[in-house]
Amino acid sequence: MALSLIFQWLALVLLMGLGIYTMWIIKNEKKTYIENAHIIIFKQFKLFTPAWWGEVPTNSENELCFKRLDTRYDWEARFIWNPTENQKDLIELFKEHIEDRKILFDEDTSIIYNPSDFKEGALITSGNYEMVRLEGTATADRQDRLYYDAFIIRNKLSGEFLYAESKSSILNGLVEGPYFEAVMTSMELA
Repeated sequence: MALSLIFQWLALVLLMGLGIYTMWIIKNEKKTYIENAHIIIFKQFKLFTPAWWGEVPTNSENELCFKRLDTRYDWEARFIWNPTENQKDLIELFKEHIEDRKILFDEDTSIIYNPSDFKEGALITSGNYEMVRLEGTATADRQDRLYYDAFIIRNKLSGEFLYAESKSSILNGLVEGPYFEAVMTSMELA
């Protein structure tokens, strides 16, 4: 009886230790992701992607896609290069891309970041690029609930732009969303 009780306490302590270790790893993951990041050159950009993002083949040289291949997360990130000149208002251009994807954002949980909100990062501080962002919970195709995060980064001189999106189930967006944001805001010119 006493041996069984000791074994149960030992199992409980080991389980709690494993839980604490897991929380510590997750807490430090965002700090260490940059140190272990994969550098991906896409068009004129250098992306610092987390090591656990797996690149998935696409049918276009102007598109790059990532998924988590180490888990069953319902998540993907796409980077779509638009080489044609577009000098429309950046917010209007962004709205067109969201509408093309048939995404309706929840007003109470969505955040819009205007070009004036971005004051850091090598691309933005160079003065040659402008960026907008929209993130939040949404409905796609009138039925699928998702967490959607999207950026447009446009070269002010040429009008060429990169549309980047991260979409996932709502819970998975909370896991990968901060890393997608970090990839976008730490992006540099290649």
